[in-house]
Amino acid sequence: MTNKKLFETIKKNLKKADNAIVAVHVDPDGDTIGSALTMAMVLESFGVATTIYSEDGIPEIYHFLPLAEKVVNKIAYKVHFDLAIALDASDISRVGEKINLREVASFLINIDHHPDNTNYADINYVEKRSSTAECLYQLCKYLKIKINKEMAACLYTALITDTGNFRYENTSVDTFLMAADLLRAGLNTHEITTNIYDTRSIPSLRIAARALSQMEFSADHKVGWTVITKKMMAETRAKGEDLIGIVDQLRSVKGIEVAILFREEKGKVKLNLRSKHDVNVSTIASLFDGGGHNKAAGAIIEGNVEDVKNRVLTEVLKHVRV
Repeated sequence: MTNKKLFETIKKNLKKADNAIVAVHVDPDGDTIGSALTMAMVLESFGVATTIYSEDGIPEIYHFLPLAEKVVNKIAYKVHFDLAIALDASDISRVGEKINLREVASFLINIDHHPDNTNYADINYVEKRSSTAECLYQLCKYLKIKINKEMAACLYTALITDTGNFRYENTSVDTFLMAADLLRAGLNTHEITTNIYDTRSIPSLRIAARALSQMEFSADHKVGWTVITKKMMAETRAKGEDLIGIVDQLRSVKGIEVAILFREEKGKVKLNLRSKHDVNVSTIASLFDGGGHNKAAGAIIEGNVEDVKNRVLTEVLKHVRV
């Protein structure tokens, strides 16, 4: 199906819906949040009553965004929606365990940019772009949605967080053209970058210091990793959102090809992988039922942290040495 036909089908379903739920993925990042908030504004422009759902809530650094205060982490029992839209979720399971979008809605739309998307919806708009926000921007242009200042703030937040503030190689000409259009809408870039990159909590600094002070390296210094335990989280009073950026700092070490953050949780380990050049960490994550992008991926692995660390390092070292 061409994008034109796809967009027409999406438009038809937006028009006929009376109510909708917009869902982000678990451990939400700027792209899924910014895209969902923008989609909620688009739906409201169609007169659709909209619920914005995030199982894990949203990190405090994104609370400044328009409609952020309307995000909920639960829905009423037996509520039913005409339409559900998942943003930036490569699989329906990424929305979380508390709700099943198939059960709570009559029709499901999936908008995403992940290459490993499982095309789980009735309509799947999945396109290789810098971010889900860039996909959504293309849809907005087709629908002739006038991007206002509030939408621009959400889309720009999504754009810069998934492109590393335009540093990653997924940044394209289309990415910069989109950014320019958002600036024309009256966007305050300083406010956004200050909130996201220049505002840190004391626990986030303490946990980063602990994590980076005990990082380890492979013999050739091409692989670097660190482990964050439950005890470290408790001692620093850190939350999950306070870990944002730690694995990227580890990747920045000279000579590192793959950086890994292991976060211990009850009975499982959350894995974050970053690659600097040629190693496709999405392939590695898929070995552990995870996924993502070539240079940024993750997984949740059952087991204790030492066993999981050894298993993951074995696979990573194989790929680095190929």
